[in-house]
Amino acid sequence: MINIKKIACFTLAGILYATGSFAQSFQKGDRTLQVGVGIGGGFGIPVGLGYEHAVSDRIGIGAYAAFSTERESFGGYGNWRYTHILAAARGAYHIPVKSTKFDPYAGILLGYNIATVKWDGADEAPISASAGGFLWGAYVGSKYWFSDKIGAFAEVGYGLGVLNAGITFKLN
Repeated sequence: MINIKKIACFTLAGILYATGSFAQSFQKGDRTLQVGVGIGGGFGIPVGLGYEHAVSDRIGIGAYAAFSTERESFGGYGNWRYTHILAAARGAYHIPVKSTKFDPYAGILLGYNIATVKWDGADEAPISASAGGFLWGAYVGSKYWFSDKIGAFAEVGYGLGVLNAGITFKLN
């Protein structure tokens, strides 16, 4: 957990250092799609998909969905299968910086999660249970644009993984 705190501190320090009022990589009307994977979640490797629309030069709203699953085998006796699904609305504040390639942001999300577990025993009927509920969370992250349309992103905060990273695309 200490490593995650260090990553969050370095990310925040980089954001605060890079702030300014020059050209910006996030502008009103921008639409982005990001696909990524996470680490540090409950189980499995989460895969996520996010969409964001810039309603101003600093505020973006959008949606996020993620899925993870893991199977735990007990020889010939049976298997546990864990599944987690998250669907959420997100809002982000994009911090203006001196670079057109670097796009730091912080935000919140509000959504619903579903967790299920299922046992498939060799000589037993399948057993399953599920739980879910509304959730909220906060995150901090940044995008780095390699070109006008393709970039990479990394986020620390709530999702199916504590650290999420992947590829992002500008749709306009």
